[in-house]
Amino acid sequence: MKCNDIENKLIGFIEGELTKQESSLIQNHIDSCSNCQDEVAQMKSFLGVFDADVEEMPSANLKMNFNTFLEQEKQQIKVVQLQPKTNWKSHLRIAASILIVVSAFLIGKHQSGESQLTIAEKQKIKEEKQVLALLENQSASKRIQAIDLSEEFTKTDTKIIDALINKLFNDKNVNVRLAAAEALSKFSSLEKVKAALIKSLETEKVSSMQIELIQILGKIQEKRALEPMRKLLEKQETPNYVKQELQYNIASLL
Repeated sequence: MKCNDIENKLIGFIEGELTKQESSLIQNHIDSCSNCQDEVAQMKSFLGVFDADVEEMPSANLKMNFNTFLEQEKQQIKVVQLQPKTNWKSHLRIAASILIVVSAFLIGKHQSGESQLTIAEKQKIKEEKQVLALLENQSASKRIQAIDLSEEFTKTDTKIIDALINKLFNDKNVNVRLAAAEALSKFSSLEKVKAALIKSLETEKVSSMQIELIQILGKIQEKRALEPMRKLLEKQETPNYVKQELQYNIASLL
């Protein structure tokens, strides 16, 4: 068994949802793989198994206090200026030394910033993978937890948004679909999210989901939802309380 083979099964392994045979194979691999041991530890932390968060060590890239060093250089300038035979070459050397210090400080700061950005990007990718894996968990409560976490991402995270749309249409648990609809409402500026919400209203049969979708589409003033709303209003089997919600939101969209 390779690392890639167990990546999507880690949550099930940690939660004890796999068969004994699968768990045994994964455990044997983890025992011999330091990278997967780290992945398991991070996933446990992500799932809240560990109470304490791992502290990040501060960056050690900048080993010099620039302000202190600059003050020392300034003091040297003052001492030199008191010397009666100071010539322009001395001043030039001092100015050059200060310029070197300033340049070193700025370069170090720039490199530190790039390093921190890289770390942040890697952490974001890892968090995205964890949320996507959790969205496929057998437990509905875990899937809802993943949907709640997905709201921390931005509209540029297309994998997260696509996964939420998938849950909106295909999850068998209505509470998961409700959570997905609510999460998607925060990305309603995206065209594909609007289209998904409209399509879901056309196909959704559960009244609580219908009301959620009607309210979202009314709130974002999506006029393309008028047609599916009217069709739902005309259906004899549509409950009266859903029809009342439809009438209110249809009026707001006109």
